[in-house]
Amino acid sequence: LLYIQLNLQPEEKMNCYLCFLLFSSIFISSLAARNRYQRTVRYDGEILVRCPVNAPGVKDLLQNDYVDVWQINADGMADIRLDKDLLQSASFIDAKAECTKIADVEALVQRAENITFPRKQQAEWFEEYHTYNEIVNWYKELCQRYSSICSYKLSIGESIEGRDQPAVHISGSSRSEMKIYFQCQIHAREWISGATCMYIANYLLESYGTNNRVTTLLDQVEIIFVPFVNPDGYVYTWNGDRLWRKNRRMNSGSTCRGVDLNRNYPDHWGEGGSSSNPCSETYMGSSEESEPETQNTINYFKGNGPIIGAVDWHSFSQLILRPYGWTRADCPDETKLRQLGDDMRDVIRSVHGMVYTSQKSIDLYSTTGTASDWFYSDGAAENNGGYRAAGYTIELRDTGRYGFNLPPDQIIPTGNEVVPAVLKFAELLLDNPLRPRH
Repeated sequence: LLYIQLNLQPEEKMNCYLCFLLFSSIFISSLAARNRYQRTVRYDGEILVRCPVNAPGVKDLLQNDYVDVWQINADGMADIRLDKDLLQSASFIDAKAECTKIADVEALVQRAENITFPRKQQAEWFEEYHTYNEIVNWYKELCQRYSSICSYKLSIGESIEGRDQPAVHISGSSRSEMKIYFQCQIHAREWISGATCMYIANYLLESYGTNNRVTTLLDQVEIIFVPFVNPDGYVYTWNGDRLWRKNRRMNSGSTCRGVDLNRNYPDHWGEGGSSSNPCSETYMGSSEESEPETQNTINYFKGNGPIIGAVDWHSFSQLILRPYGWTRADCPDETKLRQLGDDMRDVIRSVHGMVYTSQKSIDLYSTTGTASDWFYSDGAAENNGGYRAAGYTIELRDTGRYGFNLPPDQIIPTGNEVVPAVLKFAELLLDNPLRPRH
């Protein structure tokens, strides 16, 4: 033993032994955290570049089916992940002159992994990220703990690989008519999305009965969470490709897997801002609503009206995006939706000073077949109790330093700043819900 070899005194032996046990437990805990996460895909030869979107050749690069656009910021700069050989091709010689390399993707992911894993021994729940099974069990236990105001639904339907998509309902009164709908983790790699939804749910349940504002709100509105729009993709980010975005469909006639579920909703599907190439990160699917995950969330939304507000939670870029993504024309409720987005932006900034941008989706880039545009659409408004849902996409932290690999020490501050915005969102819609216009 170590203390015998060092010829220590008895009390020193005990101290050394205790230190050895502590070190061993930390090591085992860290190893266990690593074992949950087993990335098998490497990104050798891939780089992340930053390009001015209006520069010569960059528009063509952004529209290429074999690049992965991570963000376009308010300054008109795009962060693009691609194979370095693509940028060397003659087709993108102009873009190459305008773009600056930010990082090698493999090195970027490895640095993020070293921050995320290992975690400290006996970390609190919101101090680390969690697997699909861990999150499902956490929601079950949460609703059991607060069974008078929380109900857990095992599955609203199954994913393409047969995993359940659970749902959680939180309400302080069985008389609540109005509902708010949150869906999470539609894009697999955006781990902070699911973590933030858990934080919101936990805050609401812990605060009911002790916080007057939360109690008053939950006595008037039911809040619905769908924790996993894309369970298969999320699982694959833990045991395969950390940067995976789409679901895990095997696409007929292609070796490329997956459909971008946020281009698969039946609202102006296939009219631009998406791709018909299965190898693209924005592949829209073979038809609108082709994916079971999309079908399940649509059916659940329609079966739980009246829903007056809905948010599809994403990362990253710190954006509050309102309709539309498919046209530059203002939606009929543009004034109300702009003010609501601006109010949420201001509330978020008041907490930690984080700056979010409130804007129309199309002001970022063109998108079609998205969840948030569908929430607001005529199709979703049918049989919704005479209401139209205020639909938003919220892109959480950060603005590019870590991107999709946001460290777990930012889960709690992200939740802290988003919770008051959620309360504001629900309160304003309760006071002044949207009505369909004919």
